[in-house]
Amino acid sequence: MKQAIYKLSLCCGRMGDLEGVFLATKPQVAKLISSKIEVYFGEVLGKHSEIFGAIEKKDLKLLTDDPIAVEIVKKYKLTNGINPFKYSSVNFELEGVDLDDMTVGEIIDRLLIQKNDSN
Repeated sequence: MKQAIYKLSLCCGRMGDLEGVFLATKPQVAKLISSKIEVYFGEVLGKHSEIFGAIEKKDLKLLTDDPIAVEIVKKYKLTNGINPFKYSSVNFELEGVDLDDMTVGEIIDRLLIQKNDSN
């Protein structure tokens, strides 16, 4: 599936902001938003910060889906900052699946597979 370059801009109130540029497919991003999985970022903004929450549409911006730009980002590893797909989840359950050691990206991919299997 074709990847695109996204930017995350997440306001965490007086504690600060989280930002990152990462690669993901459009279906992955759509499922991340629609599933309302709470991403657990941990103490990324300092000791006792405990940042977690669902990613909303307003938190993400599609920078480009140009295949040449995506290949450049991949080749030179130009992603940086926070990638919500690389973190764990909290307050989310999937029937018959132990999510303890799964990243949000792995959970999203499993949800997309289940969706395709049910169609």
